[in-house]
Amino acid sequence: MNRTTAVKPASLTELASGQFLAGVLLLVGSLTFYYFAVLRIDYKKTTLLDLGPYPDATEYFAQAQALSRDGWPSIQIGYERLPSRYPCGYPVLMLPWLKILPKPDAVLAPFRTSQTMGLALLLAVFVFYAYLAMPLTGGFAVLLLATLPGFFTFCRSSLSEVSASLLVVLAFMFGYLGVKQERRWKIYLSAFLLGLSLNVRLQSLFFAPSLLAMALLPMRGGRLRWFFHCVAALLVFVLAASPMLILNTIQFHSPFKTGYDLWVSYFSRHHLLFCLRYIPKNVLIFWREATLQPRGYDAANIFGTGTSFVPPFVFLICAGLLFIRLSWFVCCAFVAGLGSFLATLCYRFGGDVRFYLPLLILLIAVAVLPVTWAAKHLFAGKRIVIALNVFILFAAACLGFPSRSGYNTRGVDRSQTWDALHFTIPPSQSIQFVAQRDFARLLKRQPGIVLSDIDPVFLNALLPRSFVAAPVDGNHNYKWSYTWRYDRPQALALVEHGLQQSLPIYALFTSGDEAATKQSRLPNVPEYEWRVLDDPKANAVILKLTPIRSDGMAAVPE
Repeated sequence: MNRTTAVKPASLTELASGQFLAGVLLLVGSLTFYYFAVLRIDYKKTTLLDLGPYPDATEYFAQAQALSRDGWPSIQIGYERLPSRYPCGYPVLMLPWLKILPKPDAVLAPFRTSQTMGLALLLAVFVFYAYLAMPLTGGFAVLLLATLPGFFTFCRSSLSEVSASLLVVLAFMFGYLGVKQERRWKIYLSAFLLGLSLNVRLQSLFFAPSLLAMALLPMRGGRLRWFFHCVAALLVFVLAASPMLILNTIQFHSPFKTGYDLWVSYFSRHHLLFCLRYIPKNVLIFWREATLQPRGYDAANIFGTGTSFVPPFVFLICAGLLFIRLSWFVCCAFVAGLGSFLATLCYRFGGDVRFYLPLLILLIAVAVLPVTWAAKHLFAGKRIVIALNVFILFAAACLGFPSRSGYNTRGVDRSQTWDALHFTIPPSQSIQFVAQRDFARLLKRQPGIVLSDIDPVFLNALLPRSFVAAPVDGNHNYKWSYTWRYDRPQALALVEHGLQQSLPIYALFTSGDEAATKQSRLPNVPEYEWRVLDDPKANAVILKLTPIRSDGMAAVPE
């Protein structure tokens, strides 16, 4: 009897130790892949320093620079400092990197922020499962997350998807722990994290039904106290989101108006940002992604192959649904996830799969269930055939095979993990970043005004503060506003103002061909002419507005 009881704890301890060791090895493998697929990227050998897609990445970076310099989030066009259309939470997360990085490398701040948030998310997932005494499951979950194409693609990016996903996932984790352990403070923390995520991405609002977790706890102390905690959780959520609400009130005189009301006025005024008629188109795009059909171009093509998830991952999720144990929290999480999914389908730009990234990451908790089941039965020698099939699906999901890489391609025999490790081959240059760098190097000691088709928000965030950048004419990313205008008359007025202040006026083009094609769009000023500044080291073409001498010849620019 004593021998029998003595053997069992020892075997359980060995089993637990083995699972923990296996989980740690899977974590190490995931972090190794993350290093080679994400952290090792030399951005200076890619086109990513141009900060596409416009205007998302440029406005995030410009807000961070404005916060660092002036203590207030804004974007600059000409001499005007204007509100961004995006929340300032992601720019705030960039500030530590802006302090750490040398000034010439400041453009790397948004990329380093996404990389850091992605690493934090990987560690958080493993720690969560290890805390639940499920280290092997945690290892499987981390490996699925690290190899999820949408995850490592946007961990490379200058966008806010991964940062928002981290806060949303942490909110669900603490909500689950709060319900499981009946600890209200964990649900309060969940509400706070979810509220913070609104300062990063507004779409996180659709996960708000997860706050129902507070109502799931037992009514200890009477209905009034239970109701108080429910209301308090909502207040904590609003308090965490209050920086965005306060900023909106200051800038737009309403907490519920955003930069979209300024910059895409037509859609916001006609309530067309969310509409049921977008659902068929967005469902079709999502279906094409899931069935390996050719798809249109989106942000995932900039930072990766254009693929965000693969069919084996979807099959694992479907299998995982069979292993879910129904509970009130599961119902709550399902309502929140379904609400977010349906709301995104109604979004005008909901065809971009990056908006589903938080939901895809949360679904890893479902996809990992059959893998854990298969591992237990495989070690026990039971149901080996089914377990092996599950592991084949798991391996295919981690390899990202089969999948489609590239824009509108035909072949479906690509492995996303293989393509992830070869992301920077062949190297190329960021022509817009190089153009502004050449301009700053040649004229860094002089003040002036520069007109360019390069995004003015991008230029004003990177050029020395002595320069002011503005568009050449009305062909720019900010032409859809009803209340803010910049076209040929405004460009001419800006140039004339600069001449009155005795400021040099420049035009910046990325190449000689662009200069030859677009020079005719530059403002025409009587008695002045645009002349090329010669610089043999520069790839960009710089023109200077030069007075014409009395003999009809243009003065030679300095």
